[in-house]
Amino acid sequence: MNRYLHADANLYSHIRTLRVISSALLLALTITSVGWYSANRAQRISIPPDIRFGGIVPINVIQPWEVYNFTGYIWQQLNRCSQDCSRDYPKNLARLTAFISPTFKAWLKQESNNRSTELLNRTRYILPTSNIDFQKSVIIESQNRWKVVLDVNLVEHIDGVPVKDTVIRFSLVVVYRNIDPESNPWGLLLDAMASPPERLPSP
Repeated sequence: MNRYLHADANLYSHIRTLRVISSALLLALTITSVGWYSANRAQRISIPPDIRFGGIVPINVIQPWEVYNFTGYIWQQLNRCSQDCSRDYPKNLARLTAFISPTFKAWLKQESNNRSTELLNRTRYILPTSNIDFQKSVIIESQNRWKVVLDVNLVEHIDGVPVKDTVIRFSLVVVYRNIDPESNPWGLLLDAMASPPERLPSP
């Protein structure tokens, strides 16, 4: 009889052990599910412009080449006036609102208004120069703030007559903000002019 009682006790002890293990697994599964649900649905990566030799790509880190490419693209689009800068520039400014901070947009708008006569019947486009050094062109001022130096070839015409073809250096401040990725997938904003534009010797 004692043998059966001892076997019965062992059975109940084994059942309790299985219950403890099952409870621990259920708790681990719950914690894992909560962590998975609260994790970011998307991760940010910056792909280097030259990946011929591979490279380490950290997650959620904004790299200099990404800041430079953003700045160059938005600044080029802003200054693209194919018909008349007096009309095209305000349209560009409105179209690119999501990529420009409110204070800088107000400053650019005021500058455009002050030069409205000069911009009349003027067409303009800018092209990047061939020599680009991301390490020198992007200066990190803080974790979410950079100064970007753009050397571009600026070409302007008035009524089809060339009036300007020169190399200009623009120094712009770029900041990162946690904003709606649908309107601005970069999360970067042009924030200010770091210094006045500078004319460079033509190559």
